[in-house]
Amino acid sequence: MSFSLPERVTLKGPNFIREVFERGVGVEGFISFGIGNPAPEAIPVEVIEQAFDEVVHSNPMSLLQYGPMQGDARLAELTLERLVKTHKMSPEGQGLIISNGAGQLLGLVPITVLEPGDEVYMDEFTFTSAINSVRNMGGKALGIKTDEHGMIPSELEKAAQSGKGKYIYLIPNFQNPTGITMPLERRKEIYAIASKYDLFIYEDDPYGEIRFAGEYIPTFKSFDSEDRVLYAGSYSKTLSAGLRVGFLFGPAKVIEAIQALKNNTAGQMPLVTQKVVAKVLDTIDYDEHLDNVRNVYKMKCDALLNAFDKYASSKVHLTKPTGGMFAWMTMPAEVNCDDFFEACMDRNVGIIKCGAFAADGADEGHAFRLSYTVPTVEEITKGMEILGALTKEFCGE
Repeated sequence: MSFSLPERVTLKGPNFIREVFERGVGVEGFISFGIGNPAPEAIPVEVIEQAFDEVVHSNPMSLLQYGPMQGDARLAELTLERLVKTHKMSPEGQGLIISNGAGQLLGLVPITVLEPGDEVYMDEFTFTSAINSVRNMGGKALGIKTDEHGMIPSELEKAAQSGKGKYIYLIPNFQNPTGITMPLERRKEIYAIASKYDLFIYEDDPYGEIRFAGEYIPTFKSFDSEDRVLYAGSYSKTLSAGLRVGFLFGPAKVIEAIQALKNNTAGQMPLVTQKVVAKVLDTIDYDEHLDNVRNVYKMKCDALLNAFDKYASSKVHLTKPTGGMFAWMTMPAEVNCDDFFEACMDRNVGIIKCGAFAADGADEGHAFRLSYTVPTVEEITKGMEILGALTKEFCGE
């Protein structure tokens, strides 16, 4: 028997992230700036171990049978409390979904709201799974040009005039892959355009709690006066990626539709991981824990930036993140980035080509994503010394 796959599920960009992983695995001395995993030393291992022990032994049958589709009530309560008290979001008329990480939501939202041919507007370089999930539903993941403040409002409005838009996908804090944070004024401009063209905003904020420099910037959801923002968050970057616990907060009508679809497709996610996260949140001072995470990430980001300033060509630009996990290195247009990438790999340094993050219509870029969370400070310094020397070789002093 033979069969063909629909075009919408074959329109995937190149998997440069996997390429770096596969070529680097098992190579002695390989330093990877490619994998966007949380820093191992920022994970509260002992607290999580204790939480597992308590959760499993206190009432094992509650974990071994089917549970509520909407997830663990205590975790939902703690999550909502933080959204309201810390992030100043109004709970009135809103609903909350507990999800299998924030990644599950990237599939659930488009499958719930998109029709084939609908346009979704996103940064020209953005999270790969967000691009592919829109394409999977027959939607168009249109890349909107950005500057140092993120998505450019005038460019967004040009695209929205087609009348085919459904929503705007944004990572406004410490964006993946660029590390850029959108200022409040820009956020309000984007919101005004969403209002004008009746688009909703999918605010993906998995890194928002990891601000280690600069001032806190209100979320889109905190000033959402028209019920047009879906806010996605995650405990993956602050507690443990492996527990796979995220959440979506937004207008109750939309949340109910997404929850119903989730029930019919993915069913119930494991209660044990949700209860473990709830137990951890009940046990620790979460803000104190976040301060530790921020300190770890700041130390590593500072090491990256300092080594870049010391070793890299003056013709190469690196963003200066104020939080999160990523920095974006832009090369001069005349540089052959494929050759530069291969030179880095030959010297046992892994970086990710910008093509991995290119939305529909994005220009060919001359940039690379660097993640500073997994390597040690010593590895970061050594890796950036090698990378810096190569930038001078390819670009000049």
